[in-house]
Amino acid sequence: MRGSQPAPLPHRAERGFTLMEVLVSLALFAVFIYMIALLTMEMRGYEKRFPVEFLSHPQAGAVIARVRRDVMDSTAPYYPASFQTYTQSQKTLILYSLQESGFAQTIVWDFSRPGEVHRLAYSVGALSSEWVARGVPQFTVTDYPVTDHPDSVRIKATDSKGTLAIDQLLQPRPH
Repeated sequence: MRGSQPAPLPHRAERGFTLMEVLVSLALFAVFIYMIALLTMEMRGYEKRFPVEFLSHPQAGAVIARVRRDVMDSTAPYYPASFQTYTQSQKTLILYSLQESGFAQTIVWDFSRPGEVHRLAYSVGALSSEWVARGVPQFTVTDYPVTDHPDSVRIKATDSKGTLAIDQLLQPRPH
């Protein structure tokens, strides 16, 4: 056995991790776990406040965002009593709003069909745009006067089980 050589011994430089390196990596791992736990608790809080599953009903968030923008952009007379065949009610919101171009338009939010919301925009009495959201909870609109903000609107939505899903108070901004 002349050609066989003994196995090389490991060098002293090839050793394991130090205790400090292990502790630092464990501390970083603990920080990541803590962040995940905080985000999960925050998500659970939102689920309790807004029982609508926005992942299965993403249009509900879009409806609230668009109504909020329209109410904030509305100008006097904020809420006409009627427009064409529509009248102001718990299932219909009519507002007079300013466009980005500076021209006025009348916007009708129609919440009368279950599971659907229609936004109709009229410029000089002619329909200029229509937007429809489907798969949404049932919305209702009520007048909700607040001190110093008499033109506030309350938007509520209930899911199919009758649970309150959304309750928002919207106010026009001063122009």
